[in-house]
Amino acid sequence: MYRIACPSCGADVEFKSEASAMAVCAYCQSTLLRDADSVRDIGKMAALLNDYSPLQITSCGQYLGRGFNVVGRIQLRYDAGLWNEWYLLFDDGGDGWLSESVGQYTLTLAGGATQEAGGFDSQRPGAVFRHGDADFVISDVRTAECTAGEGELPFQVGAGWQAKVVDARRQAQFLTLDYSDDPQKPQLFLGNAVTLPQLHMERLRDTRMIEEATGKLKGSIASLECPSCAAPLSYRAGTATQLVCGHCHTQVDASGDRALALGAAQQQLDTPLTLELGKTATIDKLPWTLTGALVWAEEEDPDSRWCEYLLYNVDKGFRWLVESGDGWFIGELMDVWVDSLRADYAMLGNKAYQRAYPDYAARIVYAAGAFPWRAKLGDKVELSEYQISGGQKRLSRELSAQELTWSCSSLATSVEVGRWFGSATPIESGFSATEGEVEDLKAIAVKFGLVLLLINLPLALLSQDIGDGLLICFFACCVLAIPLKQKE
Repeated sequence: MYRIACPSCGADVEFKSEASAMAVCAYCQSTLLRDADSVRDIGKMAALLNDYSPLQITSCGQYLGRGFNVVGRIQLRYDAGLWNEWYLLFDDGGDGWLSESVGQYTLTLAGGATQEAGGFDSQRPGAVFRHGDADFVISDVRTAECTAGEGELPFQVGAGWQAKVVDARRQAQFLTLDYSDDPQKPQLFLGNAVTLPQLHMERLRDTRMIEEATGKLKGSIASLECPSCAAPLSYRAGTATQLVCGHCHTQVDASGDRALALGAAQQQLDTPLTLELGKTATIDKLPWTLTGALVWAEEEDPDSRWCEYLLYNVDKGFRWLVESGDGWFIGELMDVWVDSLRADYAMLGNKAYQRAYPDYAARIVYAAGAFPWRAKLGDKVELSEYQISGGQKRLSRELSAQELTWSCSSLATSVEVGRWFGSATPIESGFSATEGEVEDLKAIAVKFGLVLLLINLPLALLSQDIGDGLLICFFACCVLAIPLKQKE
C-alpha cells in the first residue's frame, strides 16, 4: 500500500495496488496521477451521479475462491443511459472489473491484447467472435464517455475520456474487447455474468446509507416537473430515470440534478392501455410497480401490435409483462444465454425451443412512463421467437444496431393477470389477430376445403352412398373454420 497527502487538500490518499496509476481524493475530488513515488494533481473529477448502487469503495467479496476488495470506480454514459465499472483488487495482487448496469453484473479479468478481433468499426451485434476453441456472440457495441470516477484506477481517466467497448456472451460466460487505447488492437477481458449473492459480497451500502447519500429511498416515488409542459412526472428513485411525459409525451432525462427534455412529442394511441401506469401487481407475494409501457408494431404489418409493460421490484429489479394477440407473457432478460442456436430451434438447459414465427422487424410506436434506459419513438429491432411445445414458455432474441438481447417468458392466463392487479374479473388482452392474419387463415381454409371436395367428390360419386363423402367434407370444413371463429 502506498499513502500520500493530497496536494490539493492535504487528506490522505491511498494506493492499495502497485498497478494503480491514478486516484481520486475522496474529500476534494482532485484527480491524482501517480509518478514513481510522487503524485501530481491534474484537476478535479466531476461528481458522481447518485445511482443508488449497493456497491461502494471497501465492499468485498469472492470470485472463484479468490477474495477481492472494491478500490475504484468509473461512471460511464452512453446514448441511452449509464453504467458503473468497479475496479477490484484481489488478495493475491491480481485485479479485475465488476460491471454494473440496470441491476445486472458481470465480472471480468484481463486477458491481454488480442489480434483476433479486427477493428472496432467492423464489430456488429449478433456476429460471432471466436476466442480459443469457443464461439462468443457479440451482444453490445458502444462508445461511452467517462462522466466521473472515485478511488484508485489502473489508468488515467477524466471527464471526456472515451471508452470503445464490445461485449460478447456464451451461455454464462462474458467477454469484453476494450478498444479505448487502440481502435485496431483491443484488450481482452474474460469472465462471467454474476449476481451479488454469488460473489458473497460484504460491506455493501444498506437502505439507510443509500437514503442518507441521495436524500431518497431507492424505489421510492420521486417527482419533478416536465421541462416541456410543466406537468408532474413521477418515477422510482434510483431505478428508472429515462421518462416519457404522459401529457405531452416529451422524452425526459432525469438522471442528473435537473430534468432535460430530449425529444419531440409523439402521437397518442387510438385506444388506452389495458393496464394503468403506476399500478402495483402482487406476483409470488412480491409487489411489482408498473413503471413504463412500450407499444410495438411490426414493420411489414403496422396493424400487428403488442404492448410491453415494465415492472419493478426494489429487491428483484425489472421484468416485463407482455400483452399480445397470443395472450399475456411474463418474463425477464436472460443473464445466461442459450446453449446453441440453429435455423429452426434454440437449445437451453437440454430443452429444444422450436421457432414460433419467421423472423420479423418491429419498431416502437408509443412509449409512456419511466425506464432505466432511453426508449425512443421509432427504435427498431429484429425479432426471433422460439417456444417449447404448447407455447407455455418462449425465448425472444432482439437485435438492434447497438445490441443483442435474449429474454425468457412464460404464458400467463387472464385470470392470473387479473389476480396480480387485484381485479375480481380476468383481464383480457386488448390485442387480437390483425385483419390480415384472419384473411390469410380464411384463404387457407377455403383452399383446403376445395382440395377436400376435389379428392372426396369423385370417390363419393363412385361409391354406393354419396352422402358419406359429402358428410366427411362438411365436418372437415367445420374443423377448418374453428380457428377463424376464435380469431374473430
